[in-house]
Amino acid sequence: MVCLPESAVDADEIHDLGEVLARRGVTAVIAGVRERTSRTGQFPRNWVHIGFSLGDQWIRLRQNKNHRWSLDERQIDQYHLGGTLHPRFRWWEAMQVPRRSIQFVEVGAGVTLASLVCEVLAQIDEVAEVLRSVGPTIVVTPLLDGPQLSSRWAARYASVMADDPGSAVLTLISSGMAQRSRPRGHDSSPVVALWKDSVHGTREIPLEAGAHGILLTATAALTSRRSGDGRSPVENCVEFFKVGIHQVRASNEASSPPNSASATPTGTTLQSDELTILRSWAEAVAEALASAPERTPAAMAGALTGAKWRTELQIAEPSARRSEATACTHQPVRDIIDQGAEPSIDRVLAALRNTQQRQPEHDGLALRVLQSALEQRQAHEHTQPGSPGDEPILR
Repeated sequence: MVCLPESAVDADEIHDLGEVLARRGVTAVIAGVRERTSRTGQFPRNWVHIGFSLGDQWIRLRQNKNHRWSLDERQIDQYHLGGTLHPRFRWWEAMQVPRRSIQFVEVGAGVTLASLVCEVLAQIDEVAEVLRSVGPTIVVTPLLDGPQLSSRWAARYASVMADDPGSAVLTLISSGMAQRSRPRGHDSSPVVALWKDSVHGTREIPLEAGAHGILLTATAALTSRRSGDGRSPVENCVEFFKVGIHQVRASNEASSPPNSASATPTGTTLQSDELTILRSWAEAVAEALASAPERTPAAMAGALTGAKWRTELQIAEPSARRSEATACTHQPVRDIIDQGAEPSIDRVLAALRNTQQRQPEHDGLALRVLQSALEQRQAHEHTQPGSPGDEPILR
């Protein structure tokens, strides 16, 4: 995953950025986006682009910034902006403030990711309540701020997220902002990012002289999910800790992308909400295959157009493209049943790996969603305490 700070990318550059990353084998990106507007009286938007590559397609999500930043006299002095912004005024960011929302992405193996933009990390509002209710594994926060020192505001609010609900938090800024921030009596600091988790606490991440980026690695492990209503703890979520820091320096010699011959990801034909629903039904099929294979056909039938429960609850029928995608995910299971065999996760996965490469773009995406849900359910079974093969499994 490539992470870039707030306002690092122009809105017109997102497509080109995706092409470059795809050729280099990158499968995910979180980048702060600045938008320009030509309409008089209309402010531009400030948001984070969240992209995940699924084979030959990019799934793109937008996380809007919900709170403006402002600069007072102390901050104008700290960033040496007195020649541009009069220090006796409070300067507010000129941006649209859209309806508040939060995007969550499940990336498999029990890992849930969310991204916030700058001030949103510090706000106690509806988004913060939803964030704590979900308890994402990682919260990535691009900032337009000074050095990410453990004594500054971002670290304090990251600590709140790490303590409750227990998320790992990564904040990051641009090197230019770190260098520009020179409070009176202090030199500039190279700390451009900060990591906070509930196991090992805070880790400042500097960008060394001559480096062009930073590679972070982290340890992942299953941990218990606890509830305050008396239910027993369940070991079904993942935590990240023990971050490794590696400075990245660009080579002076030109190099060819490792997969330059592969196709460039394109936009998906399914909207993000449709993809979320498709994933939910895939998880239902995976659960049925694992727990009650004989009930798998009934679980699949509930996802199709004309299901009785939609009429009873007055829920609209799915779109034609989502119906097609859902039917595509059911076909490998139906083939196994038609052959007279009992469907199982292993059998369906084997069928998927043999046929997925021959599918057209739209069907290929649907099958990858099903494969991801099945692999996550299979990995969960293999890591249960006391189960056969309790050692770590590499996939």
